[in-house]
Amino acid sequence: MLREHFVALDVTDIEDRRRFTGAVRSSELAHLKVATVQSTDQRIVRSGSLARADRADYLQIGRIRRGRAVVTQDDRECVLTHGDFVLYDTTRPFDWQIDGHPDDGSWALEVFTWPRASLSFTEAEIHDLTAIAFDGRAGASGLLGRFLHDIVTSRIASDAGAGNAIVDEVGDLVGAVVRSVVRPVGTPRSSTYRTAVTMIDENLEDPSLSPSVIAAALGISTRQLHRVFAEQDTTVSRAIRVRRLEQCRREMSQSTTRDRSVGQISRRWGFADPSLFSRTFKNEYGMSPRQYRASAVQPLT
Repeated sequence: MLREHFVALDVTDIEDRRRFTGAVRSSELAHLKVATVQSTDQRIVRSGSLARADRADYLQIGRIRRGRAVVTQDDRECVLTHGDFVLYDTTRPFDWQIDGHPDDGSWALEVFTWPRASLSFTEAEIHDLTAIAFDGRAGASGLLGRFLHDIVTSRIASDAGAGNAIVDEVGDLVGAVVRSVVRPVGTPRSSTYRTAVTMIDENLEDPSLSPSVIAAALGISTRQLHRVFAEQDTTVSRAIRVRRLEQCRREMSQSTTRDRSVGQISRRWGFADPSLFSRTFKNEYGMSPRQYRASAVQPLT
């Protein structure tokens, strides 16, 4: 059931199988998947082999509603209690050890799943922000935690363009709050990476944007630029492609751009080949650009 609603996972360490219960309830708001999971004491693991075989490319936030959890990823471990939440990445191994409430041994978890490209984190930031407990009761992180909980408990009804806009605003809020609470420690190479990413974001509309152009602007060799991106588990070309795709997705979901064709939007953001754009968009978001745009005009219930 967890694999059907999320990604490939192994469930172990169920102490009393006679008392085992489990339930998942999920829904979608635009490209954001929202789910609640309830069960008893267990360990949920995504191994390296599962991540490589499944290749699901998501960022998730898990928020504890009941019980307690220990979450491990990227050589970090954090403890979550009622209201706390954590960011984790499905492209790499992670581990959840979840314990039920002392009264009845049951726990409840809220899970929010975004396509990785739809959140504005760089690869370096993702590595620095996973498996960190965010206080869901106080401060900016408490505000975000309550807002996420309201998404689960509220029935949002609007036109799909507004739904996409809401989800984009939620993603922007996640980025702003997480960055304000945790400030990653930079290194000379990560500083070069961030500078390169900034340049990419500022020049996405230029179809001639390439690793050699970026390297020349930064005053480094193309080989050195590739090495900097490799240290962040990505490539220059992928960084350009993912950011262009995300700008196209956002523009296609806006009601103010419905008079523009998919081809016009993709060309604006640097895609000269329509068939390449269609293939890469489907690989990133699980549907073709036209399917995504069609879904964006369907009413949400």
